Amino acid sequence: MIEGPDWRVPVPVQALGYRDYRLYWTTSVVSNVGSIMYLAAIGWLVEDITDDPWKVTVAAVAGLIPLFVMSPFGGSLADRYSRTRLFLATVVGQMVVAVALAWVVQIDAETFWVLVAFSLGGGATASVGAPVQQAIVVELVPGEVMRNAVFLNSTQWNISRAVGPMLGGWLIQFWGPAAAFWFNAASFTVLVIGLSLLPPRPPPGASSSQGFLADFLSGFRYARSIEGIRVVMLASFMLAAAISPTQWLAPVIADDAFGVDAAGFGFLLGAFGVGSLIGAALMLQFDRGNPYSQLATIGMAVVALFTLALAVVPTFALGVVAMGGVGLAFMVTMPTLTSALQSQCEDAYRGRVMSLWMMLFGLAAPFSILVQGGIASVIGIRWVLVITAIAVTAYLASQLTRGRLRHLDAAG
Repeated sequence: MIEGPDWRVPVPVQALGYRDYRLYWTTSVVSNVGSIMYLAAIGWLVEDITDDPWKVTVAAVAGLIPLFVMSPFGGSLADRYSRTRLFLATVVGQMVVAVALAWVVQIDAETFWVLVAFSLGGGATASVGAPVQQAIVVELVPGEVMRNAVFLNSTQWNISRAVGPMLGGWLIQFWGPAAAFWFNAASFTVLVIGLSLLPPRPPPGASSSQGFLADFLSGFRYARSIEGIRVVMLASFMLAAAISPTQWLAPVIADDAFGVDAAGFGFLLGAFGVGSLIGAALMLQFDRGNPYSQLATIGMAVVALFTLALAVVPTFALGVVAMGGVGLAFMVTMPTLTSALQSQCEDAYRGRVMSLWMMLFGLAAPFSILVQGGIASVIGIRWVLVITAIAVTAYLASQLTRGRLRHLDAAG
């Protein structure tokens, strides 16, 4: 039983009135700033070492592939054990990997393949915790505040996307990449402290006597049986395929399309986060139970529009604006899909359903990054962005024509 709020806060951020959610949210912001700095730093470092868009994509994919392989384990565990303690264990694992990577870069022992190996290791530990982190949000607030908590959870990621790349770009420019990696390692300690202060919660149901495979299959059958969940999964797959390369190939966009240095790259990637924050502010202020289908339609249309703009604008300043627009559209669309998914999912299956959702990212993001990175090496990053915008537009048109998006509005 979740007690009432202990702080009086405005309605747009009402979930922060609950002590446990507030503690989780604030410490996650700090940790995620470090994580986004790490992503920016490793991408820039690979681009600097190799000057090869394809190798930038390989490093990115190494960190994302574990989502497809490892997140099902996390989802199964999240439906068996205390989610707060399970998430704490995965964060400690990420901190260990982060410290080791920072030390390797500090002593100038990094090579392309060493960075790929660390990307893979960090991705593996993060992937086990990813579905747990998604499932834990709804345990910290009552049901009527769930939608606001999901949007705020996305907002803290986008605060990190705004601050992390800019701070990371500045640290890389003046102190070298090692400084960004050490900041990331240190940021995990804040989240570890925050999670340690949360009271352990019991598992969502009785401990399953099934094996992992049976657990996974039962979650898959449950997700497949609900039309709204299937629509969310497909839309999320499309959005991940469209947006992930824009972020992971930002070093290539900065270098090849606009010819800017590390600070400029950090500013360009940070613009995505700033746009996301603007989108978050708009959603938190004006969302009053708007239909998920309506918000998803608007969001995907704006994704296509600003991706096309990023492809064709001639100057870096306009590129920053376009990247911000992509971030704004992402913030409208992805939390909408996440909230629709959470609203249609029974708690006993929540961890496994969220792990399936993460698996789609683990499939869509690496595949699209590899494909787009390979194409960019041949025809240039601008043409890749044009093709992406066309693909998103075609997908949205097909879903609207078939009336599929209305299933997002069904309540569980």
